[in-house]
Amino acid sequence: MNGYEIILKNVTFADPDRIGLRFTYLGEGDVFRIYPQKPVYLRDGSEKINMATKWKVNDGTDEWGVEWQKGHSLGYPITDLEESFEKFVVPDPRAPGRFEGIDEVLSRPEAQGKWIQLNSPYCLFERLHEIRGFENTLIDIYTEPEKIEILLDKLIDFQIGMVEEAALHGKSRIHCFDTTDDWGTQQSLMINPEIWRELFKPRYKKLIDVIHSHGMYLRFHTDGNIETIMDDFIELGVDIINIHQPRLFDIKSFGEKYAGKICFEVAVDIQETLPSGDKVRIEEEVKELTEYWATPHGGMIGCEYRYLEDIGAKHEDLVFAFECFKKYSDLTKRRA
Repeated sequence: MNGYEIILKNVTFADPDRIGLRFTYLGEGDVFRIYPQKPVYLRDGSEKINMATKWKVNDGTDEWGVEWQKGHSLGYPITDLEESFEKFVVPDPRAPGRFEGIDEVLSRPEAQGKWIQLNSPYCLFERLHEIRGFENTLIDIYTEPEKIEILLDKLIDFQIGMVEEAALHGKSRIHCFDTTDDWGTQQSLMINPEIWRELFKPRYKKLIDVIHSHGMYLRFHTDGNIETIMDDFIELGVDIINIHQPRLFDIKSFGEKYAGKICFEVAVDIQETLPSGDKVRIEEEVKELTEYWATPHGGMIGCEYRYLEDIGAKHEDLVFAFECFKKYSDLTKRRA
């Protein structure tokens, strides 16, 4: 089986030979990610376009009107829910140039038989607090839900536009739409789960239905303890859920509840295990994850966390984690 077949069979629980692997930082694995590019109207003519590289403003103002300094957002375009709210304009997802160079960038992973996914981050909640500010967003959700709904509709329409552009330019060559919203704290959801279900869940459903209608799967990243809405993600039809902090859950009981219902893309825990550099702990965690979160018929992708300096981990720790995922990757033995 090639990488595409391995990932597809894990996502659909169709008896792959092994779990999937995504360790792009190490140049290893089954997955190839591509990224929308800076639209033509924002270019100065000197940029090199490469859809294998993420475009992001680290210093300056991005197309959403967010001010950035050294990769951190400092200024927000919606400073109130009156004048700046009324003037705010969502960028055009169909702006020329976002998918420039797609044929060239896809040729190599296609020749290698890779699973190809388009990364379009900051889906709803993350984009909302990027344009409004985190504290303001949390307050507005409770005090001005009607205004928040107006913004959420605009934001989900942007992501739907990105999906439709991916389908148009990708011509069925993009297998997966990849987006993000961090929802959990260490203990629980950042907002009341019922409010999440009222404001966010229907809009995720709208997006997911469009993704699936174009023959793509959804990979959704979310950090923190999101167990209170795991059943909702499954009900919505999320195909792959990316988790970097599995130690926030009881791995065994979490797997007993959800393994076989959704495909887990999971890293060695980035808060406790990977930064420890303890090879025994790393291997034991990988063994536990593959035992309880994968099934004999698939449902798991072992993945990396590439921002090693931020968590105090070393390159050699990541390499060892990859080797452990390979060591415990065989699913055929579990079907014997």
